[in-house]
Amino acid sequence: MNGRRTWNQLQGFDAVSFFNRVMDLFFKSLIFFVVLILGIGIFRLFLKTWKVMARNDLKEAFGFTVTSLLTFFIVLELFKSLVEYFREHRLRLTFIVDATLVFILREVMIGLYQNQSSPLQLAALAFLALVLGVLRTLAIIYSPWSEDWWSTSKSLKPCPERSTRGS
Repeated sequence: MNGRRTWNQLQGFDAVSFFNRVMDLFFKSLIFFVVLILGIGIFRLFLKTWKVMARNDLKEAFGFTVTSLLTFFIVLELFKSLVEYFREHRLRLTFIVDATLVFILREVMIGLYQNQSSPLQLAALAFLALVLGVLRTLAIIYSPWSEDWWSTSKSLKPCPERSTRGS
């Protein structure tokens, strides 16, 4: 009798629902951890920038500040895509491309500011940024969740009613 009751309880157990609840709890705690890391990171950025500005000349302090802020923006974009994944349970291409674009622009700006990049390297990074910008634009225009995508995709496929009727 006891075994039958346990079996009936197990049959009523929804493993997928349990898994989803556990994963939601895990992701919510991870989001809290990400926000804590971002807060500590911005505090350390301000502290280090203040120390560099106090000890070094303005040019070095400016270079450090620009480099550190751009690096922080990259981390922020990556965390933003992570949080969006937790919310929507899918990765958005636009957030990943945004993080990559910020990284490329960081490299271009640092290379230009410190005069360390060759013209060929700058041209290659500019071309890559252009390609990623076009990719991002197309990802927004032809997103499966936008109305434009649905109207475009419906017009590309022949409607069964039109193909069965005569002209």
